[in-house]
Amino acid sequence: MSERLPENIVICLDTSRSMYRTDYQPNRLICSIEAVKKLISERFADDLSSFFAIVAFSDKPKQILEFTDIKDNLFQSLSSLTMGGESAMGEALGFSIKLLISELRKIAAKAPRILIISDGNYSKSSIDPLKMARLAQGLNIKIDSFRLGETSTQNILKRISDLTGGKYYYNNDAQTLYQSAHDLAISNIKTYGNTRQSLIENPGFLRKIAADLLRVQDLTKDQEQRLLQIRGLADYKKCSICFSDTNPFTKSSFYVSGRYCPNCQTPFHIHCLNSWAESQKDNKMRSAGTVRCPHCFYLLKIPTEVTQAQKLTSLVKPRIRMPSSSKTPERSEAETLKFKDLDTDGIFSSCPVCNFIFEEGQKIIRCSNCQTLYHEQCFQELKDSRCKNCGVNIEIT
Repeated sequence: MSERLPENIVICLDTSRSMYRTDYQPNRLICSIEAVKKLISERFADDLSSFFAIVAFSDKPKQILEFTDIKDNLFQSLSSLTMGGESAMGEALGFSIKLLISELRKIAAKAPRILIISDGNYSKSSIDPLKMARLAQGLNIKIDSFRLGETSTQNILKRISDLTGGKYYYNNDAQTLYQSAHDLAISNIKTYGNTRQSLIENPGFLRKIAADLLRVQDLTKDQEQRLLQIRGLADYKKCSICFSDTNPFTKSSFYVSGRYCPNCQTPFHIHCLNSWAESQKDNKMRSAGTVRCPHCFYLLKIPTEVTQAQKLTSLVKPRIRMPSSSKTPERSEAETLKFKDLDTDGIFSSCPVCNFIFEEGQKIIRCSNCQTLYHEQCFQELKDSRCKNCGVNIEIT
């Protein structure tokens, strides 16, 4: 038997009103659901290591089911779908990419993949699907597509699949749709030269997908209560590496330099976590400024203020004094941007308040001092308008 490449596949299914059409008997949506069930059944017959998640989209995307390998749950979720509204294809692709980024942060992550099933029509007021395809391309996420209905000159689904290296299937009827499901089910034969693995080991890629650590004030009430239950009332603000509230490097309290893993909520001083990362002697992770949580192995981003301070300490000789102009300013102006103004790094980055990427139509605030980006509404949540990265007071002029 051929060796299979384990995959995390997001089924991104169009449930807009155009899926009512009966050119595929009994209608497009029911045929699409049956095709997805065939895909899942045949993939699981030969490969039990792949997982599926389900996202449905009409006026907006909605996660129907998180990643699972339980076929009955997948089938029940598919059977519960209903139709109506327009097609927010761009938002659906962006939402699917977010789900896969979260999975890519985990240890031994599976190959990421999206299957979009649609007639290719989408609301012109939604995010440009090609912009999301370029984002997926940079993350090495393949987007396969099942095209229903008549072809068009634009053929957005084929352009998305071609751009990301995915497979494009044009289906004339239900029978060809089921054949496409069969072909995709058996498409994960493992070959030599796994490009996904080489990309995940790339420092630039690691930095882009790594999650930001949470501060004490970032914890939700539910997360804080959970920590109290697990760790007891006294120590949820104590570093799990040095077992102290006080940072042994800066002598500051945990409230100042303490952070939590966003996946398991384990507490660390950022300097202790950085020292632990240095002790692992992983050059790729060190170069990326990332580390895996010692408890759950979730991929974390070490704050730049820690890595930059360490570089300065090693580069600057004792007799050399830093010029006064190099000191961090007390205040910095805020720049207001639109999504189309972002460069590649900005498109890949996430807001340090909510940890979500930026999307078309959102207003974005950038710190002029360190270039950190915020959603406008997240910026308003900053205490004293202080940047979470460099600590300066950001003023909107």
